[in-house]
Amino acid sequence: MKFGVGVDYSLKALLMLAERYPSVSPLRVEEIAAAQAIPENYLRRLLIELKRGGLVASQKGPSGGYVLARHPARITMGDVVQIIEGDYSPVDCLEENGSATCPREQPCPMREAWREVRDSVNTVLRRTTLQSLSERRRGALTFSI
Repeated sequence: MKFGVGVDYSLKALLMLAERYPSVSPLRVEEIAAAQAIPENYLRRLLIELKRGGLVASQKGPSGGYVLARHPARITMGDVVQIIEGDYSPVDCLEENGSATCPREQPCPMREAWREVRDSVNTVLRRTTLQSLSERRRGALTFSI
């Protein structure tokens, strides 16, 4: 049920880009990797996936790097999870490619509860934007001692 480290790293990188938005000067992969303690090669692969998913844009050249492809208020945690890991499902029987019914002889009494878990998690992920995460971080930095 845990999200992989790729989701965490992707969100950290995207938050750095969100905090610079709407700046058009790109951030280099090396800068992001160093600031967030993310292995550089892994971050490169993640950013390629995020670019394919339409969340970031890249600029080539010596002053190249990455910028957000759209406003931080229009990028959700759910978008990131979908691109990096696919649909969130806490159990196999709820996966799109999984079995539609419980493989056991008796129907599983937990299936509806698992569906509620999935739907609740997806609701939180879809409503949590990069902008709201960035605002939370700024608020936490303002009040930390």
